[in-house]
Amino acid sequence: MYSESTARSGHTDDAPLLAKELSWKHRMKNKWYRMDRVSRVVFSLMFLALGAALVSRIAIEVLSPFDNWPRTTIPPRLDNDNNSARTDSERRKAVRAAMQHAWQGYRDHAFGKDELQPVSNSSNNKWGGWGVTLIDALDTLHIMELHEEFKEGVRHVAKVNFSKAKTGYTTPFFEMVIRSLGGLLSAYEMSLDVRLLKKAKEVGDVLMPAFNTSTGIPYPRVDVNTGKAVESQHVCIAEAGTVQLEYWKLSELTGDP
Repeated sequence: MYSESTARSGHTDDAPLLAKELSWKHRMKNKWYRMDRVSRVVFSLMFLALGAALVSRIAIEVLSPFDNWPRTTIPPRLDNDNNSARTDSERRKAVRAAMQHAWQGYRDHAFGKDELQPVSNSSNNKWGGWGVTLIDALDTLHIMELHEEFKEGVRHVAKVNFSKAKTGYTTPFFEMVIRSLGGLLSAYEMSLDVRLLKKAKEVGDVLMPAFNTSTGIPYPRVDVNTGKAVESQHVCIAEAGTVQLEYWKLSELTGDP
């Protein structure tokens, strides 16, 4: 017997069909007619919104309606703070002078050490003795065109043995990846000094034992003196995830997967 319901589903008494034998059009019709009215309205609105977004995107890419809009240039403004007007050029000079001052203090009282303690003009090696402040500063020195200071820093880094750390110290994996490995890689890409890439690979290699886990998620600390990771049941997923950037760049630059 022929009815509206059987017509919608594609079934008739004369020609019964199995569901798997229906064409995709019939299957779509079946799903549509089985939906209640509210679901149909919601689905239709979603489909219309997606279509409108797609059409808008195509129009922007093809017609480029915004390319001819007038461009606005913000004029430089004077800064009257503290009754002194400074142009952008003067600001850059002031920032550069501040960096020179900071570097000179580090050079005089803590060169090659992890940190300068400015109040006492002393230093410490609380990060294992790799000189992380110096490594951190290399790309900044290069950006600010403090080339003599940069060369001095590179000469020191080239002599550092990154396979050793302060006795009894376990190196924080995340901190040394973003500061030492990241600092060396960025300084290399700016200067193309191969000594920096060589040292970056050394840092990457000595920290690799952190990945000797059953999950592949790195341990948070490594004893570089023994070449073993410090096992732990706790790890920050954000730290484990962000280190992919530095290791990906190291692999790209060295060709070592």
